[in-house]
Amino acid sequence: MQDFLFDDFKPSCTRETWILRQQLLQRVRTFFAERNVLEVETPVLSRACGTDPNLDYFKTFAKCNASDPERYMMTSPEFHLKRLVAAGFGDVYALARSFRKDESGVRHNTEFTMAEWYRVGMPMERLMQEVEELCSEILGRDIHAKRTRWVDAFKNYAGIDPYDTRAQSWKSCCEQHGLPLFDYDEFRIDEWRDYVMALVVEPALGMDGGEFIYDYPPSQAALARTEVGPDGLPCAKRFELYLGGTELCNGYQELTDAVEQERRFAEDQEIRKSLGKETPNEDRRFLAALQHGMPECSGVALGLDRLFALALGKKHIAEVMLFPDEIC
Repeated sequence: MQDFLFDDFKPSCTRETWILRQQLLQRVRTFFAERNVLEVETPVLSRACGTDPNLDYFKTFAKCNASDPERYMMTSPEFHLKRLVAAGFGDVYALARSFRKDESGVRHNTEFTMAEWYRVGMPMERLMQEVEELCSEILGRDIHAKRTRWVDAFKNYAGIDPYDTRAQSWKSCCEQHGLPLFDYDEFRIDEWRDYVMALVVEPALGMDGGEFIYDYPPSQAALARTEVGPDGLPCAKRFELYLGGTELCNGYQELTDAVEQERRFAEDQEIRKSLGKETPNEDRRFLAALQHGMPECSGVALGLDRLFALALGKKHIAEVMLFPDEIC
């Protein structure tokens, strides 16, 4: 038998911490039960997957029969939950195991637990309040997060207008903040935005009790609807909540237009090809749900491992998980 380190078999989370995590998980369920939001179950494996160019997925070849296509480990329960909303299930939520390739670290694990929920007829601004209420319940203190538009977050924390399309402006911004310039074949503004957001803006967000970033550019709309903002610029009805520089959630006023969603899928696939990434099977049943008619709603996905780590004073999400990437 191969020799192993004596403690190799042990989980990364203590029994005492795990008991506290389970108590927090029960609070989450109670929170939704008190609001008549129905808990549902969604698949881990699916014949289709999201097309977001910023997310990478695990593909499997688990087939029911020889003619079945490959399947994907779901990066979130989003499409299945929206199919339920379109099918008349009303307000729903899932506590889902989700999987994202090449995401490991202090705040990331390739397999993690997500709370995702959809509220029929609820505007995005009210859903943001509900996110605050849930976080307050889990953290044991009131969260009153300030609201900052995406464009203002760049101006306030990075000193750059994110709609500036000059490559030199972004190079100067990086130099000002001591960031190395990354190699690129051609200037893609969203790549520079993501780079500065991750290394300059995000670490400064939510340092005084929480901060919502909202009104993203249309190029980062994902599955959110778009509209014209107060400054006359088009924006996506999307928000994210940060606490102490940690992103906790991503939410939308949901896009319900099947034609527009199909167009975005195609655009995503072209971007994935340009980046040398695989193009997954698109979820035609999700498009059918939109075509059938999904009611106006808002939805949000929240990383429970990150939230629980904050609630329990842990610096690494592995401390609130039993078998993270390093030891599973």
